[in-house]
Amino acid sequence: MSPDEARLLGLQLAVDLYGGWDPDDFLAPPESTILAAVTDAACHFAHVLTGRPHRLRLFVAPFTFAEGPPGPGVPTIRGDNMAVTMTDDQMVTYVCEPEDDKGFAVGDTLTWSESSGGAVVTAAPSADGMSCVFSAVAPGDSTVSVTDGTLSASDTVTVTAGGVASLVLTPGTPVAEAAAPPVS
Repeated sequence: MSPDEARLLGLQLAVDLYGGWDPDDFLAPPESTILAAVTDAACHFAHVLTGRPHRLRLFVAPFTFAEGPPGPGVPTIRGDNMAVTMTDDQMVTYVCEPEDDKGFAVGDTLTWSESSGGAVVTAAPSADGMSCVFSAVAPGDSTVSVTDGTLSASDTVTVTAGGVASLVLTPGTPVAEAAAPPVS
């Protein structure tokens, strides 16, 4: 079944399921609620009919690592709405678990991206596409996303400046000192 056929059949099933509400019935939910229910059900039915995931669950690794040679990780810093904060010399791994409507894993092709165009973080998806390493480039914010057709999940990554890595001393131009006053 093609995706277009699945969407059409999903919409027909959803309308059949929720189409019996009489808007004049005082027990009927508001039309906006019925419309939302029909839309959600149509999407759900279409995903079931095509065997595609019903939802994408996005997880961030519990540890963030310094870029370069492997070393010990530090706990991943999570803020409001699960946003990740890391320094400009770190990288973090995200994992996506596509699931059907009953919570069972579904294998599918996932596409990873980030919103900064590589200015804040870069994306390196794994060979199987189920995870992606985001490496910090420079301070700023980027939205990292994983997509499967019409489904998507995203998170915000904030990159901050790292700690001092080196100190550079720059000598000034020597100047003559004033002569000391005579000692009496």
